Amino acid sequence: MIDAIEPKIRPLVDALNASGLVRTFSSCEGHFNPDEQTIVDRNRADVRFVPADGVSPSEVEAFLATILARFKRQHGLIPVHVLGYQLYTPIDEETVEQTFVLELRPFNRFDPPDRKRADTDHAIGQLVRIVVA
Repeated sequence: MIDAIEPKIRPLVDALNASGLVRTFSSCEGHFNPDEQTIVDRNRADVRFVPADGVSPSEVEAFLATILARFKRQHGLIPVHVLGYQLYTPIDEETVEQTFVLELRPFNRFDPPDRKRADTDHAIGQLVRIVVA
């Protein structure tokens, strides 16, 4: 069973959970080295979450919109593009799971892995400061 939170994304996971608005359930700190690539794109970091108990999806949407707007205003889109969206995943023929995602994607996919790592780690810190503000 994999239940450990990767250390570079942990501060953002902790900040989001501490907001009281969301409950995280999945995260990835990003894996940029060629030997870390798999069939799934790992050139990004993300945190996936659902509304906390008693919180409506519209409250989470407003929270996510605030985070994204503040990040863009304070830091722009380069070198890391921060995205927020709702993901719809079919579970079976009748059920579709709805998940919120906060994603950090290096703007220049051709940057070397160590640059992408440093830029992503810096953006994680910037997001943590926005979430706890």
